Amino acid sequence: MKNNIYACLEIGCAEARMMVCNIRQERLYVLSQQSVVATGIENGNVVNVNQIVEKLKLLKANVEADLKQDIQNVLLAVPSVECRIDNVANSLELDPNQPISHANIKQLFRDIINQPTYHDQVAINIVPRAFVVDDKNAIQNPLGIIGKQLILHAQKVTASASLVYNLINIAELAGFRIADIVLGSVAETMYALTSEQLKKGACHVNIGKDMTTITVVHSGKVVSSVSLSTGGQDVTQHISDAFKVDEQTAEMLKLNFGRIYHESTAPEIIYADDLDGQFVCVTRQMLTDIITSRYEAILKVVKQYLIENCYKHDQMQYIFTGGASEIEGFNLLAKAIFAQEVTVFTPSMLGARSTKYVKLIGMATFIHEMSLLTGQKSNIIDFDQYANVIADSPLSMVESVPTEVTPKTKGHDRTFMDHKLENSGVLVRIFDMIFDEKVE
Repeated sequence: MKNNIYACLEIGCAEARMMVCNIRQERLYVLSQQSVVATGIENGNVVNVNQIVEKLKLLKANVEADLKQDIQNVLLAVPSVECRIDNVANSLELDPNQPISHANIKQLFRDIINQPTYHDQVAINIVPRAFVVDDKNAIQNPLGIIGKQLILHAQKVTASASLVYNLINIAELAGFRIADIVLGSVAETMYALTSEQLKKGACHVNIGKDMTTITVVHSGKVVSSVSLSTGGQDVTQHISDAFKVDEQTAEMLKLNFGRIYHESTAPEIIYADDLDGQFVCVTRQMLTDIITSRYEAILKVVKQYLIENCYKHDQMQYIFTGGASEIEGFNLLAKAIFAQEVTVFTPSMLGARSTKYVKLIGMATFIHEMSLLTGQKSNIIDFDQYANVIADSPLSMVESVPTEVTPKTKGHDRTFMDHKLENSGVLVRIFDMIFDEKVE
């Protein structure tokens, strides 16, 4: 149970990323990490199915070539768009002569999953906070304890059913099979923050290409998680507009020369060109001024959100992730705006030393913790069957995301979602899959 392999998939606005890792004896080892430039995704929503499916196919092929092995299933990240986080509790009567088992914990989770959700919402994750046996002290893991009643205090995370289904749909069209879905921001926050930060209160901010996701925690609870329509693309667009260059050139300038709070007495020319008869000259200081102003605007949007929602923004620590937070000088600007401790969190393991990989690692560790409670072993690749490579069947491309699914008829082509949609008629929680009892 302490040696599981996970493949985590994040379909972002800038990149589609995938990481395959092995968690063995509480240590995480990266087996493969690949990314491709994403197109067809805006603000977490699918806008062009053909484009993003082709990108995901390429990503899948790259990872499988790296592993020399087919990927059997993946964990899929869901963005914090129209999501809800509710505090819940559930109790279970126990056999007083038997110790608490994995099956008992699965039943508690299953009962919460099956509770009604808000209209157009679907359950994503159950985040356990504490277990209580016979009204005694709260504990994190009740396995093996004998009692009469087990109570689970948790948080239930739900998201827009249409958004979740659209992401699942494009992933399956690309040949992936979904083992579970995870609200990426919650998993990322729980991995990046220390237990002290989770208890005392902190704000985790992921600055992506089109979205900045703000997750607030306090007293061990995830208070809220929301994505705002601002991010690194705003900086690129502003550079493009200011210097009259195309977005590709603006992105190059940002990545290669971008920094915050740089002052120089000598004008250092970093770019010059003659565009449509007009000479364009960019100095490092000019670029720095543009970038600093745009990052300041993004961080002030975050601060304004916290103020408007009555969070004690002046009493919490700030932890930043996402590729856009790695720019030189970011810490100084963020500390000046929030007047609090600021950390840009970077994973320490080889192959993933970038803030943009925190979400993928968080997903794997979150699901691994759940597997320790439920007793579900997970190996998404089979190293014992290198010869048995099953080619993906051809997938038809569609121009837009369908609102209904026509179940496939061939048993070996049917996906987990096909069965669920056919049997229930509505989108149901994929997490049910790991709580289904398996006969060995």
